[in-house]
Amino acid sequence: MNAEDDWEKHWPRLEKARWTVLRDRTADEMARGMTLARLATETGVSRSRLEIWLERWSQFHNACNFDFSGQMGEKSGSLLIAEALEKRFAELDEERDLIQVNPGRIETSVMHAVMEGIATARELSVTVLIDAAPGLGKTEGLREYVARSRKAEGFGCPVWTIELREYNLSNKAILAQIAGQCVKGRVDGTTEFSMDQAICEAASGRGGVLIVDEGQILADAIRGVSMLNGLRSFPDRNIFGNTIMGNGENYRRLASGGKYAQLLSRVESHRVQIAGLHAGKPGQPALTEDDVDAFMAAWGVSGVEARRVCMEVVKGVGALRSLAGLFQRSLRRFDAIDAGTLKRIRGS
Repeated sequence: MNAEDDWEKHWPRLEKARWTVLRDRTADEMARGMTLARLATETGVSRSRLEIWLERWSQFHNACNFDFSGQMGEKSGSLLIAEALEKRFAELDEERDLIQVNPGRIETSVMHAVMEGIATARELSVTVLIDAAPGLGKTEGLREYVARSRKAEGFGCPVWTIELREYNLSNKAILAQIAGQCVKGRVDGTTEFSMDQAICEAASGRGGVLIVDEGQILADAIRGVSMLNGLRSFPDRNIFGNTIMGNGENYRRLASGGKYAQLLSRVESHRVQIAGLHAGKPGQPALTEDDVDAFMAAWGVSGVEARRVCMEVVKGVGALRSLAGLFQRSLRRFDAIDAGTLKRIRGS
């Protein structure tokens, strides 16, 4: 028996296949809205240890390499984390079996258009505006891209996301968010220059992409164009690609006057404009009837009249988001979803 076999006998290590299943499940749960902070709380594993554990299997393939100092026969820290995750995921499965809930991500044409736009930004190191009306599924596409990247490349992959809010609209606040995503360790946040330098040092040469959700908020900001220019500077310096998710307001502002012509010329050629149901031009990415059918099927909704009602809802404000809300209200009130319950909810 060699030394490795002897170690395995007394301190069993976590197999890579088992780790991969748990890493991918974690990526899927985060795409559904779970955060690492919440998962850490619910499993009793610290967030910092979870981050290390999820990043790559090679960091802990040998039990003694993952903070293990137990006695012979005791489980390693990596195994204990795996068991904690398995227990929590089993509980989540049971909870979802007991109640009818949102089925999670449903692949649609919109999702694929969003993922293609993000891939373009990353591969070409350019700024891509992805514009669509609220409720079509932009955020779901964003989350799916992140989940697939984590499964393919690991949790340390250079795919970073930030979400804008009215209260964090300044160059410094945006840089702080970006630094928090891609820079490990403390960042000197005293000046915009120091944060920019830290971001460039951490991200340069990694072939990454930054995804900015709720980007339409920039359109109404006093210095919104300046902030767009700041974001655009990263692809221009080949640091990483940018994807700015929004509803078209940024593009409309840039196209409203000649003074923004230079910035407009840099984002216009790669812009992804996604249309609603029955609203797109030939060749334009858009929500389709097949997408609505898939959405209905995922919720267990069928019938000619129910389909007609669903198509009407999706053509209105909120699109798929409004339809999901209608389904949830129908389940809560009638414990069923069919043409009759949908009409009653809409008429109430």
